[in-house]
Amino acid sequence: MPLVSIVLPTRNRAHLIRRSINSCLGQTLHDIELIVVNDCSTDNTAGILKEYAASDSRVKVINNEINLKIPGSLNRGFEAATGKYFTWTSDDNLYAPNALEVLSQTLEQNPDAGLVYANYNEIDDNDKVTGIAIMNDINKSFMLWKGCGSCFMYKAIVHQTNKGYDSTLFLIEDYDFFVRASLQYKFLYLDRNDLYGHRHHAGSLTSLQGHAVFELQKIIIEKKQGILLPVFSERDKILFYRKYSVYYAVLKNNTSRANHYLSLLWKASKKNYLITFLYIIVQKIIAVFRVGFGMIGGFFKIIFGNK
Repeated sequence: MPLVSIVLPTRNRAHLIRRSINSCLGQTLHDIELIVVNDCSTDNTAGILKEYAASDSRVKVINNEINLKIPGSLNRGFEAATGKYFTWTSDDNLYAPNALEVLSQTLEQNPDAGLVYANYNEIDDNDKVTGIAIMNDINKSFMLWKGCGSCFMYKAIVHQTNKGYDSTLFLIEDYDFFVRASLQYKFLYLDRNDLYGHRHHAGSLTSLQGHAVFELQKIIIEKKQGILLPVFSERDKILFYRKYSVYYAVLKNNTSRANHYLSLLWKASKKNYLITFLYIIVQKIIAVFRVGFGMIGGFFKIIFGNK
């Protein structure tokens, strides 16, 4: 049994997959298995994976017969995993050489914890760092926590308790998984960003589906509020009511839902209610002026544009 099982779902990333695999196999922690799930690639991905499996016994390849997307591929990969700890990575991202050693040692030294996660670097096509993603400490505030991001590791039992990833939640399967796990297991937060590189490029899901992910995360938390609110601190309850009041009032123009959360906010904190209410009014006024000036600009363009 390896100490760590890594699942790497991939589809049509022949131009990037070698870098991702090499970052897994080049770890200072050698006691790993890498399970690559090829999700019906039509490029040379299968050939590249066959090379690695032949040259390194730690590499296992699973070829999907039908396209399962990321959550389905993750579940299939982890069904074959035998490690004490689980993690997964994307086919366009990179681990730092000591990443798995640091994460696994943290769990070994904290047996009461179920999961550890860290911040990570944003990188470009040339692996150059372009920014830092800060996840925040869930133990201090759930509402300020941004999920576990891309750099994480958890006990195999966490995956089993969660019954894997929800295959119906493509794009936010990981966020939903972490939210559910956080209700049952202790999370550890490493305030460092040097263990992982998350690549932003034109073809990445983050670039293509970023807005959809934001919307779906909001839906997930709202649907789970019945089990989340009872364990929230008073501060997080107020933040929850504030965020959803603004979300529905400013972004969705849904007055009834906005008023629902504003009424809950009034009961929780009249001061925060007034601040939030005024913020919504200001944003609405700005939106009106923005539309008005846009129409005026359009008017002059129509009248004088061809002169």
